[in-house]
Amino acid sequence: MTSDCDKKHKGAPASNYYLSVGSQTDRSIIIQKVDLASSLQTGKVPFLSTAAMIIYMEQCCVSLIDPNLPFGYDTVSTEMNVRHLHTAKLGEEVICRAHLKFMEGKKLFFDVAMVNKKGESIGIGAHERYIVCHNTFVEEHGG
Repeated sequence: MTSDCDKKHKGAPASNYYLSVGSQTDRSIIIQKVDLASSLQTGKVPFLSTAAMIIYMEQCCVSLIDPNLPFGYDTVSTEMNVRHLHTAKLGEEVICRAHLKFMEGKKLFFDVAMVNKKGESIGIGAHERYIVCHNTFVEEHGG
C-alpha cells in the first residue's frame, strides 16, 4: 500500500494534519536496571542515566505525534537539549511529559520533562523532530 507521500516523493503532509500546538502527553515509567548509568556504562552510579532519560523523552514525543500523522509519514529526531537535575533509582516510578510547543513547516518543537512522584524535576529540555515520508527517507539513506 502506498501513501500520498510516496507518490509525491518528498511531499510534506498538508498543513492541517492532525497535530495541534499545545498537545501534551504523559507516560509513566518504572526505572529498570537497563536504565541505570552503571548498566549503560555511562557512569558507576546506580541511578537513571542521562542517556536513558533522553530515550524516554524521545519516545514520549513520538507517542504524542505518531497516531496523528497521516499514513506513510514518520518523524526523525534532529535536536535534543536536556538538563539532568535529579536522581531516579531502580524501581522508582517517574512521569515523562512531552508538550508540542510549536510547529514550523515540517519541524516540530517540544518541551520535555521528567518528574518524580514528589513533583521534583528529574530532567527538563527541548526536543526537535522533523516530519519525513518514511519510505522516501529510508530509501534515500540506504535503508
